[in-house]
Amino acid sequence: MNRRLEFQEIRGAGSRPAFREAVREGLSLAQKSIPSRFFYDSAGSLLFERISELPEYYLTRTELVILQGSAAEVFSAMAGNVAMVEFGSGSSTKTRVLIEAALASQPDLLYVPIDISRDFLLESSKALLDDYPRLRINAMATEYADAIQGLPRHEGPKLFLFLGSNVGNFDDPEAVRFLTRIRSVMGADDRILLGADKVKDPALIELAYNDPTGVTGEFNKNVLRRINDELDGNFDLDSFDHAAPYSIAEERVEMRLVSKREQEVLIAKLGERYRFRRGEFVVTEHCQKYTDERLSSLAFQSSLGEVGRWQDPQGWFSVVLLAPMLDDSA
Repeated sequence: MNRRLEFQEIRGAGSRPAFREAVREGLSLAQKSIPSRFFYDSAGSLLFERISELPEYYLTRTELVILQGSAAEVFSAMAGNVAMVEFGSGSSTKTRVLIEAALASQPDLLYVPIDISRDFLLESSKALLDDYPRLRINAMATEYADAIQGLPRHEGPKLFLFLGSNVGNFDDPEAVRFLTRIRSVMGADDRILLGADKVKDPALIELAYNDPTGVTGEFNKNVLRRINDELDGNFDLDSFDHAAPYSIAEERVEMRLVSKREQEVLIAKLGERYRFRRGEFVVTEHCQKYTDERLSSLAFQSSLGEVGRWQDPQGWFSVVLLAPMLDDSA
């Protein structure tokens, strides 16, 4: 193992159920659902990288342009040797912009990527170390909640990254709870850099989640493949359609797997059979979109104050820098 790489796999302090129990619980609900974090095994992570390169999926490239223009300013606003902690690091493509900005202003950098996909995390960490000799990595293969209390010690400020509009996978109360948990381990000089997709033309949003080449559909169905492979399920993937409608009223996309016929699915390792009516769907993800006011409200409810904001010229996407409120009673 590279001497600059520490790799931890943390299991089971887990406040949330593992895959087996999450599937059992979710498919037993009146509105069937499977948590979106289970998209991201190795295959799912690779599929998401393909999605991020699609012309219809504006989120990744738009956020990247914002970061390219703001990264130096972010680090100039932070004194001392900054460490970076990233929730949902993926391939760390956008993170490279921030790594380079940090290394331009300090001699070395500790980077703590946190991702549920162990193999993908390990490979992306090794690739970063090959490219940045002054980088050290303490990678954590775990759930976000389990990582927060087990972060490595660092003498200096920390920059917490939550990019890609991943915050939109939470409803507002969940987002506040998550940001509040980060806030609980922040020092006065620490910051959160948060990326959020904004409310815009519904047609533009829907196209991003319903690409004509079908990559997003393949990504969505990957959770059914995981059930087949890991839990001895017999889902026929061709008997489900991908759908991702945008709700103007709720300002969010809802990812669905829609049964094309009446059918019964056996999941042997659960010892359960699940019936699906034609047209019945499993919800696999919510992707919230934000107004400036809604995003500021989430921060305020989490005892965080906005100290920087950047967006693209079209106003499609925002990146905000958040600091702990000095008066936690606010």
